[in-house]
Amino acid sequence: MDCIFCKVINKEVPGYFVLEEKDYVAFLDIFGSTDGHVMVVPRKHGLSILDYSKEELGELMEGVQNVAKKLEKNLNTDSITIGINHKEEKGVPHLHIHLIPRFKDDGGKVLQSLVSKGIKEDLTETTEKIRKA
Repeated sequence: MDCIFCKVINKEVPGYFVLEEKDYVAFLDIFGSTDGHVMVVPRKHGLSILDYSKEELGELMEGVQNVAKKLEKNLNTDSITIGINHKEEKGVPHLHIHLIPRFKDDGGKVLQSLVSKGIKEDLTETTEKIRKA
């Protein structure tokens, strides 16, 4: 497999691991937004959350929680932005969760500012579409 995250997990290429567990690992994003930008990655390869069981996703979120505690304690963050790029074509095709430490003077924006298409449809219609899917 030619997945860079699988290669990091298997230690075929270097990684800056902050946590290594049976079902997931956490390592620094080498192109991170700030110091301490960490990604929690399942050891099992998959593209999206739909490729994993509830149990596997629960383990992954346990990893997110563990890393968040470490970031808050050791980097003195004001908050943490946590994000998943589900089926993201522009990044690495292996599910991963970003934890980006936030500080009052970091110049960052809220997660909702990533997409600026705006709401064009009636909220009731959108609600019904999602419910019946």
